[in-house]
Amino acid sequence: MVFRLILVLALIVLAGLALAWMFTKDKKYLRIAGRIVRFLVVLGVVMALVFVAERLVLR
Repeated sequence: MVFRLILVLALIVLAGLALAWMFTKDKKYLRIAGRIVRFLVVLGVVMALVFVAERLVLR
C-alpha cells in the first residue's frame, strides 16, 4: 500500500515537472524527473526482492 502511494505521488510530481519544463524549457526539471524515475526503479527492484525473499522464507 505504501509503494502504491509513493508511486501515485511520484507520478503527480513527474507531471508537474513535465509541465514546468514545457513552460520554461529549463533542463533542471528534466534532471529532477530523471532522478525520480531512477529512484522509482530502484525502489521497485528492492520491493520485488523483498517479496521474493519473503516467499522463499515463508515456504
